[in-house]
Amino acid sequence: MRYELKYNIDLLGAVEIKSTILLHPASFSKAFPDRIVNNIYFDSADFLFFHENVNGAPNRKKMRLRWYGEDSLLASKSMLEIKNKRSQLGWKDIFSFDTHGVNSLDKLSQKINHLNNFEIALLPALQNRYKRSYYVSHDGLFRITVDYNQEFAIPTIDNLYLPTNKRFNNLVELKFEEEDWKHSSDITNYIPYRQTKNSKYVNGISAIFHL
Repeated sequence: MRYELKYNIDLLGAVEIKSTILLHPASFSKAFPDRIVNNIYFDSADFLFFHENVNGAPNRKKMRLRWYGEDSLLASKSMLEIKNKRSQLGWKDIFSFDTHGVNSLDKLSQKINHLNNFEIALLPALQNRYKRSYYVSHDGLFRITVDYNQEFAIPTIDNLYLPTNKRFNNLVELKFEEEDWKHSSDITNYIPYRQTKNSKYVNGISAIFHL
């Protein structure tokens, strides 16, 4: 169980944000090389997960396929992630996902629904990608990610990213375990941004489908 505090930043570029993180008193440093994150999100035909998020349901789930790298095509080494939220705390269940033979959205849906433990049928609802930078505090208890250059699209097997006529803000996420909450103010007091609610899935669905 962990906390994820989010900061949706409009007026600063990624370079400025990352410079600010490196000046934090907790001595954050790069934890991992920057990389491109790709996701396909799944939802019901009537966007149940989307509406649960928008309406602020305290207990909710979200399912996505994730892979890394420049190629926006579904990679052979993908991970199926189920994100669980209980009020302010969350956790992820992660499974390896074999994409062999998945050459259409119908086959992808069939495989997902064979594996998932939801009571509803799920469909590919949104694809997105972004660049991510990773940082960790000197004591190793707190992690920060910076997501920028966000792109969204309706999923296809041979996907191309098309403009949504909307500029998406850069996103900072502070992540730490439940037991470290008592020390979190030592970190948040020196983050010069306003904490916000943010969901890339909700942002993308809203921009493309105007929901």
